[in-house]
Amino acid sequence: SLGAQTGAGPYLGQALPGPRAELFAPGILNSGLATRDITLMPDGSEIYVGLFLPGFRKAVILETRREAGGWRAPEVAPFSRDPRWRCLEPCISPDGRRFFFVSDRPEDPKADQPGPFGIWVMAREGGGWSEPRRLPKEVNGAENCFYPSITRDGVLHFLREEGQGGWIMRATERQGAWTPAEKLPPPFNASAHQANPRVDPEGRFILVPLMGRADSLGGADYYGYFRREDGTWTGPVHLGPEVNSAARDEFSINLSPDGKVVFFGSDRALPRLEGRPLRFADLLAERTLPGNGQTALWWVDAGFLEAVRAKALAAPGK
Repeated sequence: SLGAQTGAGPYLGQALPGPRAELFAPGILNSGLATRDITLMPDGSEIYVGLFLPGFRKAVILETRREAGGWRAPEVAPFSRDPRWRCLEPCISPDGRRFFFVSDRPEDPKADQPGPFGIWVMAREGGGWSEPRRLPKEVNGAENCFYPSITRDGVLHFLREEGQGGWIMRATERQGAWTPAEKLPPPFNASAHQANPRVDPEGRFILVPLMGRADSLGGADYYGYFRREDGTWTGPVHLGPEVNSAARDEFSINLSPDGKVVFFGSDRALPRLEGRPLRFADLLAERTLPGNGQTALWWVDAGFLEAVRAKALAAPGK
């Protein structure tokens, strides 16, 4: 159990956020180290997040589970414990039966050198997960692939690096085999200055960090593409100040299983140590607090997203 820091309720006993973004589980899953990328079991009983050491020297996936007496203390997930390989960007399928993540572990278990980053998958087995297996070349190709997410009907979306940028791809598993990955058509992929796509489980929208746009507030901002009733899509729509800021590292966005909460990564810094002389002890303490300028995991009520979506769908199609 995590003791007095948490309750036995959902989200480690944290009160749900309102319309202003808050740090998620500060001092519990948000440790002051770079933290982002969250996924939950559909019933909320397991939470997984990504944690990074400076310089991307290590990347691991942490897990915590709710039990009868409360939540387990966060620990590195068993499949992420080999110090030779980096694991990041977890995603549990909407039905809770598959767990996708990204790793540079080699496909050959006898190899001792990392390979390109690729998407791996595990199947639910009892209360845990099977051994990871790398998705085939039809999905991963030969380049780095990142940030998998999957719709309820089995369409996998992810980012593949090609040339000087990244492209939003999709692939589908049919009768045990994956279709060759394809780039999403326009209005997607208009520029390679984009990052990690997150598809809505129902396929109603895709959330994407984009860089260099005129309405951006910072280095990368979160945008949404929204599907109209006729199957066409809007162009990218800025998601507003609820999730965007002047921070540089805003590259990871997701929803809670019930769609009521938006989680996102940001390296925005909370104002601290102001109005009084600095002490070395204060600076050391600041290092271990979330919101210290390292990427942290934030959450906010998802009502703003539905408002942005409604406005985008009401606008004339292009």
